[in-house]
Amino acid sequence: MILYVLRHGEAVERTDGGDDEWRYLTERGRADVRKVVERVTRCGHKPRLILSSPLVRAVQTAEIAAQRACRKNRTVIAGPLQPDGDLEELTRHILHQKEAKRVMVVGHEPLLGSLVASLLDTATPVALKKGGCVALELDIGKDGDKAALKRPATFLWSIAPGRKLVKSGKKAFAGKGAQ
Repeated sequence: MILYVLRHGEAVERTDGGDDEWRYLTERGRADVRKVVERVTRCGHKPRLILSSPLVRAVQTAEIAAQRACRKNRTVIAGPLQPDGDLEELTRHILHQKEAKRVMVVGHEPLLGSLVASLLDTATPVALKKGGCVALELDIGKDGDKAALKRPATFLWSIAPGRKLVKSGKKAFAGKGAQ
């Protein structure tokens, strides 16, 4: 499976007493996501399925990705992608989507950085920039009756708004934890 891990774009700041789940993308955030997603489509096969956090800014990011990059334009809201989601539950949820072959997840930091680090089998979480995307290749097998990774994921590339495509995990995560 190819897994695209996309952090939501820049969102409006939280206001005093405002509810975090209703924060929406800024114009800059929308533009950054469009540019990154267009670059994702030039890097290889388009995702067949997009899993998104239910928060507004993630859903808006997923909608942009679905319109521009998803082969089947299919987006599913996934509770484990909420900012306070459980990493193990999220990993299991992703591994169960293996039939889709190419899956994009859209969510929040620090959960996404922890997901990338965990799949790469590194101890320290990485940091994804707003609107940034990391592509990993997962070799999924079975552990009993459950889907499981056969080996750590393979880093393919990383793209961040306004930055060049990076094909080296060391360069992509320099100073950010994972190697």
